Amino acid sequence: MNLFEYKDLIDGKPMHIATVNRSNNPNLAVASDVKVIENDKIIISVNEMVNTQENIQYNHNVVLTVFNEKYEGLRIFGTAEFYKDGKYYDICKKTFFGNGEVTPFGATKPKGAIVVKVDKFSKYV
Repeated sequence: MNLFEYKDLIDGKPMHIATVNRSNNPNLAVASDVKVIENDKIIISVNEMVNTQENIQYNHNVVLTVFNEKYEGLRIFGTAEFYKDGKYYDICKKTFFGNGEVTPFGATKPKGAIVVKVDKFSKYV
């Protein structure tokens, strides 16, 4: 598996992230500050996504979907961890907020980082 082959599809593109809460209810969020950081890891800057953060603390399994304007894309299955500080948080500060960026929600720095260790993915068209 080499996610770098799909870097153009993933990096900086809006992506859905699905999680499940303690009551087994699904949650779907959209992330746009996304980057491939290793062959099998994706990092997502957390600017809001409060439910997503909480759900990952309870259940680490996630599904991500991303696609381009031709609706070619990936369904990505993995396990996620949430970080409030440390090297992954620092990557988000440098990568997504390095130029004084302000999100549509008014954030000037990330609340944290979600790192997804990808177990498998499949293409869809």
